[in-house]
This record gives sequence, structure tokens and C-alpha cells, in this order.
Amino acid sequence: MNLKISLSIFLLAGLLMHGTILKAQAEETEVVEIIRDFRLDELAKKQYQINKLTGDGGILSKFKTSNGKFKGYRLMVMNTNNRETAYQTRGQLANRFPQHRIYLAYQAPYFKLKMGDFLARSEAEDLKKQLNGILKSGIFVVPDVVNISPEEEVKLIEKALKSGN
Repeated sequence: MNLKISLSIFLLAGLLMHGTILKAQAEETEVVEIIRDFRLDELAKKQYQINKLTGDGGILSKFKTSNGKFKGYRLMVMNTNNRETAYQTRGQLANRFPQHRIYLAYQAPYFKLKMGDFLARSEAEDLKKQLNGILKSGIFVVPDVVNISPEEEVKLIEKALKSGN
């Protein structure tokens, strides 16, 4: 009796599976049409060019960090624990040199005042010479991650492509 029940269940399960397989095969014969936007191809080409320029060994790899920001230089104008002096100096520099960005950071217990975004050390040295006559304290050129505008980035890319480095 148990054998009849087991055989019936096994046969019924087999028939159900066979019906599912036939149904799946019928669905596989349908055609799926994929509509792709041509702009995706353009984006892929642009990304390829960016990777070619900035990837390992790329033309811009010596200018960029691993997270895509630019390596450059800033002037360390002041490192003081006097908050008022740091804010006053920042205001004076902002008035005299509006074309350069000024960065004030607090790392306990010091206020660090940095100035400029330079890709070349020589550009930072030029500004340092101007500042030596204005400020009494020592000014140092320090390597830093800098911000550059998209226009400057385009110029840098063009320059790198022309030099072929």
C-alpha cells in the first residue's frame, strides 16, 4: 500500500515537472527587443577618454590623487593658536588678493591659514615673494590637494596632450 502511494506521488511530481519544463521552453522562444539610447555610447566613449588620461600611467596621473582631486601647492601663511590674529590676517589677505582662495582650518590647538591653489610650485613661490613684504611671519610652500576650475582642468589636459607626457 505504501509503495502504491509513493509511486503515485512520484509519478504525479514527474508529470508536474514535465509540464513546467514544456512551459519554460515555450517562453524561451519569444524575442526580446532591447532599445538602447545612443547617448549611452557617447558617455562610454567620454569615460574611456577620461580613464585613458587619468588612470594609472595616464597623462594626468601625475597631477591627480587616487580620488580624482588635483595635487598641487598652497602657501602656509600662518600657524597660530590665536584665533583673532588668524581671522584678521585672513580678512587682510582676502582684501589684498581677492583672486586667491584662502583656507582657514582648525587643528587643535592651532589655526592654520593657507592660501592659493597652485599646480606648479613656481607659481606658489611667486606669490610667496609678494607676501614676504606684507607678512612678518614665515611663509612656506606646502604640498596639498587643490581645487581647480573645470576651465583650468581643460587647459591642463590640452597642455598634457600637446607635450605627450
